[in-house]
Amino acid sequence: MIRLNMTCKNIIIAEDENIIALDIKKRIESMGHHVALIVNSGELAIDAALSVKPDLILMDITLKGKVNGIDAGIEIWNKFQIPIIFVTAYLDDFSIGKCQLSKCNFDFIIKPFCQEDFNKKIAHALAA
Repeated sequence: MIRLNMTCKNIIIAEDENIIALDIKKRIESMGHHVALIVNSGELAIDAALSVKPDLILMDITLKGKVNGIDAGIEIWNKFQIPIIFVTAYLDDFSIGKCQLSKCNFDFIIKPFCQEDFNKKIAHALAA
């Protein structure tokens, strides 16, 4: 088990594939943080951000529902300034550009995950 020297933080996972969500949860908990909630749609991610007020959200860019992960992340940042790490298996220039234009505090983690990269990006986002 990997434990980084940080204070325990609350994190929301927005992921519509249960196996991936559980893998992310395990990784987050191995770092000593708490997964406050797992949601599977952009709409639920926005609601969860309001109710939980997490320190970080890990957001798949393709989610169930009418609101995709990028749009949900931008709305969450604009309303609550909660940092977002977008999780995706495929990263395109359009997605990167849309996030950059939003001016939100974001990063990307590419599936499949490299544990070292995952840990670094989580630590960086929580330190910002």
